[in-house]
Amino acid sequence: MSTFGIVFRAAIPAAIMSCTLIAQTTIAPVGNSGRLVSTIGVDRSVYFPGEEAVLTLTARNAGSAPLEVVSPFSAFGCFELSRLSPSGSLVPIFARPVCPLRLVEPAGSKMVLASGEESRVTVSGDDLWPGSSASTVPGTAGYYQIAQGVSGASAVFRIAMPHLEAAAAVRINDITYTDPATGREVRKPAYMHAFSLRWNNQSYLCIALSPSLRDKAVATDGAGNVTAVGVPYRRLATLPGPLASVAGTANAQDNLAITWADTKGASQTVLVAGNQPSGAADAVQVALDSTFEKLSSADIQQFSAKVAGAANRNVSWSVSLAPGAPAGAQAGAVTAAGIYTAPAGIARPYAAIITAQSQADPSRSAVGVVSLQPRNQNTLAAAGGGLTFAAKSPATASSGPGQ
Repeated sequence: MSTFGIVFRAAIPAAIMSCTLIAQTTIAPVGNSGRLVSTIGVDRSVYFPGEEAVLTLTARNAGSAPLEVVSPFSAFGCFELSRLSPSGSLVPIFARPVCPLRLVEPAGSKMVLASGEESRVTVSGDDLWPGSSASTVPGTAGYYQIAQGVSGASAVFRIAMPHLEAAAAVRINDITYTDPATGREVRKPAYMHAFSLRWNNQSYLCIALSPSLRDKAVATDGAGNVTAVGVPYRRLATLPGPLASVAGTANAQDNLAITWADTKGASQTVLVAGNQPSGAADAVQVALDSTFEKLSSADIQQFSAKVAGAANRNVSWSVSLAPGAPAGAQAGAVTAAGIYTAPAGIARPYAAIITAQSQADPSRSAVGVVSLQPRNQNTLAAAGGGLTFAAKSPATASSGPGQ
């Protein structure tokens, strides 16, 4: 089985906004933390192996009075990364939750949030999974959930296996360092990688975030599907494609000129400055109040979406069958207000995917999983209900405002 990782990289931690930090005391108001409305937003609902990702943590006091709480952004905020298993349960990737020490606030920090006040911070996966890399974070294609222990906030995303269309290793200035044993200067050839990935009838031109000593970055299986990427990277452009070639050159300042050509012979060039910043931390973010629910035939569940970074906070709701649903299975229905109704007559366990898509920026969305169980087997999902994952079924869409 191929393994690969998703690398959360290079997001610049944002300052805590609109909150008052107070000194630590011997008794922390842990109980009040459960009264916060907390969410986790991810900058994409679908990632490729090794791709950078940006997480936004938000905590809001929805009460009518100021609230003193243990900061959800301190080291008390532990995280779990889990994968949706074929049985429909969430299986932790790590044996224990990860409690990072490099987040914005020190362990035990407290804050006071006024009524309606919101605190928001953007973090990278380097803060969540110290020392992670594309070769050490395990995973396979499928759906994943990241959850924070203190607040219970969570987000679901998918890792997809794209096809490698073309790749280029652009030689840049050598990396030099002094060998501590000999005191001599050592020079190593360095490369910046650009490549095109094909998925879901689109081509994605990608660029590495940092130089590499290797002249090959993308590993594939026999069919050309990506299994691992040895450098952190981001998407540079989305193209109809398909692409036939990617090439690049670098100047003395390591600024790049990346040229690509499609299968019809048309070509374009884009200039990329050296030391590229990471993905936009201030982009539109969408989060759901719940990302995993177990329901039975005809059950009803209210989902709420939160949109940050845009004046238009409306979302479009849709529901689709998860991969591996039985033949003839129904996904259920979701209203414009995010009210989901499970289908009637569920004969065997399967899953449905709920999506809330930003109307301000349709490229931004949040995803939730509904584990659908027969009425007399609602408690069997954790024990294994025979759910298998295969091809994805078409979506049933409905649109309306977020909550």
